Amino acid sequence: MEMVYSVMVPMLLRVGFPLLLLLSFHVDHEMSSNDYINCRCNVTAHYTGGSKFESNMHGAFNILTKDAPPSGFANVTKGKGSERVYGLAQCRGDVDQEDCKACIHNSTKAIVGTYCPSAIDAIIWYENCQLRYSNSNFFAHLIVEDSGSWYWTADKVEEHKAFNQNLGSLLKNLTSQATTELNSKFMFATGNIPSTNQKTIYGLVQCTRDTSLADCSQCLISTISKSHRLARMHTAVKLQPEVAV
Repeated sequence: MEMVYSVMVPMLLRVGFPLLLLLSFHVDHEMSSNDYINCRCNVTAHYTGGSKFESNMHGAFNILTKDAPPSGFANVTKGKGSERVYGLAQCRGDVDQEDCKACIHNSTKAIVGTYCPSAIDAIIWYENCQLRYSNSNFFAHLIVEDSGSWYWTADKVEEHKAFNQNLGSLLKNLTSQATTELNSKFMFATGNIPSTNQKTIYGLVQCTRDTSLADCSQCLISTISKSHRLARMHTAVKLQPEVAV
């Protein structure tokens, strides 16, 4: 039976919509579309229940839930002054409108109800989508530096040198595909490559729609380079501002 490794390389995100670098190699396992991946909360400050900020936040969530699914992406600003909320939502490029809407809706409930209650700045990742809100404007600010976090799976990669070479080739090709003029609207690509011992590596790369092709390419290349230095023999998940790989 063929063994399968899947590599998720979803979205180059702008500052504040942390880059998800997800290098997830699964053997005989497929993630559910509803799978929660991770979240990040700014715990240095909190909003007050019933405040104008909270009202603007939920207003932004409603707009994102409505506006993002048709195209897979939306950002919004709601409110004024210190009560202003910036929000951004994006779904994977291969997710249909119905599943996109369901994922964003679930994200808006989970991020404030379960994972980051009262946080003024937070992001949540699911298999099908990502959602971010903040009291600061994070749109259109590219930060390539590693400001995210790594965490490791229990899976180990056999013949890791050959595996990493094949993985590097796949991600390089996907980056090239996602950053061509032909794909400039979605900046999204998927593919696979044979690996060692009858294994197949599947990959996906995607950047957010508010970035340029040049910034998308720069961020993906930088993130992929870091992943090779850090991942080594283990599979890994990387969450960082700017990109999802």
